[in-house]
Amino acid sequence: MKSKNHYDIIIIGGGASGLCTAIMAKTAKNSILIIEHNDRVGKKILSTGNGKCNLTNLGCKVITPELVFVENPEGIAPYYSANDNGFAEQVISEFDAEKAIAFFENLGMIPLNKNGYIYPRSEQAASVLDLLRFRCEELGVEILCGYQPVKIQKIHGGGFRIDDDFSCEKLIIAAGGQSASKTGSDGSGYELAKALGHKIIKPLPALCALKCSDPFFKELAGVRTDAKLHLFDLGEKDKVGNSKGQAKELVMIVYGNLQFNNYGISGIPVFQLSLIASRLLAESHEILVKIDLLPELSEDELAGAFAKKIQKYLEHGNGKDNFGKNKVPSSDIFLGILNKKLANVIEKESKKAHPNEKPEEYAFVYTHMIKRFKVHPTETVSFEEAQTTLGGVSTEEIDPKTMESKLVEGLYFTGEIVDVSGICGGYNLQWAWASAHAAATGLKG
Repeated sequence: MKSKNHYDIIIIGGGASGLCTAIMAKTAKNSILIIEHNDRVGKKILSTGNGKCNLTNLGCKVITPELVFVENPEGIAPYYSANDNGFAEQVISEFDAEKAIAFFENLGMIPLNKNGYIYPRSEQAASVLDLLRFRCEELGVEILCGYQPVKIQKIHGGGFRIDDDFSCEKLIIAAGGQSASKTGSDGSGYELAKALGHKIIKPLPALCALKCSDPFFKELAGVRTDAKLHLFDLGEKDKVGNSKGQAKELVMIVYGNLQFNNYGISGIPVFQLSLIASRLLAESHEILVKIDLLPELSEDELAGAFAKKIQKYLEHGNGKDNFGKNKVPSSDIFLGILNKKLANVIEKESKKAHPNEKPEEYAFVYTHMIKRFKVHPTETVSFEEAQTTLGGVSTEEIDPKTMESKLVEGLYFTGEIVDVSGICGGYNLQWAWASAHAAATGLKG
């Protein structure tokens, strides 16, 4: 039995993918309702790209390490899923970055290309949201805000009932993930999906900072430096928390501007690492990050620079007997090479690891420490501080051509609620647009 409020299509979630699905699926003959539990649609869009809205990335068209500055020994994957990292690529192959740009140009936006990162020319996320909202209004898409669906029932004979208030022929769940809950991503969509028989891959914070156990982070807080980071999986811990001693495996290499804070590491390269680190930590694996703090120099070049500085110090400073004792050499030896806070930590850690080395040998000791600076992540920050969610509705239960459920006819999923997480740089919004396009294709078909 149809309710008085019956629609051809209902979309639960008025975020990026929900609004985009409505625009792409709307025809003159169908009726569409977007249900949003916030007091307004698109709150999360407003925070994307630091408020400038990084719509997509030209790296979404051709996936290469050069474009996304990430390496993976087993093959680059700018999107991660528990079961199939290629799922997103299948969806995006039908609606890539160029098509996303054309879609927004058709809405009236002029794109701005910053080294492959695409923004609106206004550099205002609010303008992107307004373009989507206004297009929905023009097409006659209805939007209901401040309504939280509690129960969804599959109607015998076809269609869905939402609580006792609405019914529809086809249903899209685009309710987002669990990251940045202040924008409305509170994970409520997972319960709706589970109630309809879908498996939820455990949601975890992603694109976020990592907390570390090392003692020197309070001293390093606020330091930023370009670096190359290597993530190692040291294997699963035993019941008392000790590593089982498996061989360490290099699982990702990233480049970028690293930020130290008082509890660990942050910045874009760390956010990229978190897509793998978050899952490993949740599965009780011990992980290690080795940081090359001067990736632009080879070890020979750096050791040679230090050797010259140390030799000069020994000739004109306090002499060999006082090296590192009466005078702290970092003021001379690290000057112009490293941030002073970082230099102090490097020196202390070097002397701790090699207390009896001859002064001449510290050229190699310092080089080794700088090129292989080790930190030990123990957990991620909270969902509230994460940019996206790792996990969600299993991709095994969704058709990548249409985003329709393989379990429930007429049910579709788009956006962050699906177990697809992209790296930083417009990839997650590209997933929103591409998954919306696939769902709209299925809805019209």
